[in-house]
Amino acid sequence: MSALRVLHLYPRALGINGDAGNVLALRQRLQWRGIPVEVVAVEAGERLPHDVDLVHIGSGPRSARDALLVDVGERADQLQAWASSGVPMIGIGAGFHALSRSIVGLDGAELAGAGVLPATIRDITTRTVGEALGMPADGRRLAGYLNYAVDVDRHEAEPLVELDRAPSAASRSTAEGVRAAHLIGTHLHGPVLPMNPWLADELLAAALARHGQQLPPADERVREVDEHARRARAAIAARLGRGGVAV
Repeated sequence: MSALRVLHLYPRALGINGDAGNVLALRQRLQWRGIPVEVVAVEAGERLPHDVDLVHIGSGPRSARDALLVDVGERADQLQAWASSGVPMIGIGAGFHALSRSIVGLDGAELAGAGVLPATIRDITTRTVGEALGMPADGRRLAGYLNYAVDVDRHEAEPLVELDRAPSAASRSTAEGVRAAHLIGTHLHGPVLPMNPWLADELLAAALARHGQQLPPADERVREVDEHARRARAAIAARLGRGGVAV
């Protein structure tokens, strides 16, 4: 097959929490498995490639998010078409908001998102900041760092994860993020994919499946970085009073 194409949308404006590490993890995990990969960075106003296999949008401040929503709207039809064709996508923080149906600001004004994720984002004044640990799903946990000030209406969609431990400000719900098949939105940083490499591999497997291929097994290099990630998750679990749980 030709190179798997990863679209990194708005890397300069939405990349303040080390989100480039997510794209680096995707690229490296493919290269270590012998799969060619091309990362295409697209900023506001620049042309999208004709086709992509995976989309990543990172995080940024509320001001940067809102300034990009006009550009997001102009790309909404294409993003929706890719999502409908099975292209996996992940949005983190502001990128999650941009992929959602709409964002309701503090003033009550509603701005349209890309309409890819089944969620409405509502800005609030209370900020949730701190480390978080997810409940195990199929024996796997998500861990990372939260920093957001929104409520999420998932419209009956599934959350990405239910939290076992989270900052006290997140008291209204243990649900974090949203998942709709191969489409993911989350507020977890870390960056989230190097910290939780099984999630990176899930996205890569979905991208390869569109070409009738499977993700090859991990080699020693992949297993080594996965062990570093496991230790990082274990350290978060210990700091949150859950030392010794499977991570």
